[in-house]
Amino acid sequence: MPAIDRRRRILLVNEPLQKRVILAVAALPTVGLAACGLLVAAFCRDLLVEATERDVELPTLVPLFLAILGFTLAVAALVVFQALRFSHRIAGPAYRLVKSLERIRSGDISFRVNLRRGDHLSEVAAELNNLLDWLNENPPPGVKTGSDLVRVGRRSAPTAVDRESTAPAVVGVEP
Repeated sequence: MPAIDRRRRILLVNEPLQKRVILAVAALPTVGLAACGLLVAAFCRDLLVEATERDVELPTLVPLFLAILGFTLAVAALVVFQALRFSHRIAGPAYRLVKSLERIRSGDISFRVNLRRGDHLSEVAAELNNLLDWLNENPPPGVKTGSDLVRVGRRSAPTAVDRESTAPAVVGVEP
């Protein structure tokens, strides 16, 4: 049996939410790294100025500074990448939950919400699945259930036109 590929195929699932999460997660560490990099650069510059004034050569100082700068940039890139991964674990499930609620609003309750392993909001998905199970077992009065669709009938007293038309209204749709 072939393995199912459950990776996201687009970089930003819910762009506004993911941008907020990435900014919240990556901003402070990236600013801290940048501040440390600038501090090291200032110390290296001061050390080079002092070495020049005293006519001393420090051949390993520039490679050391470049190594620190490279490390800082690599860690900053890693922080942003991890923030993007983290945002996927929130925005993807949020998107799936919104689409599931839209399906419920349209009258379809014959499905389950499935999230990837490691996704956040799994508790909300589990509760939504419990709600869907309960709705399928205990349809409210006036609800007609079918094999894959639930429709809500009208609650007011039927008029002459309503008696002729037996088609119920779909949940959330005005007649």
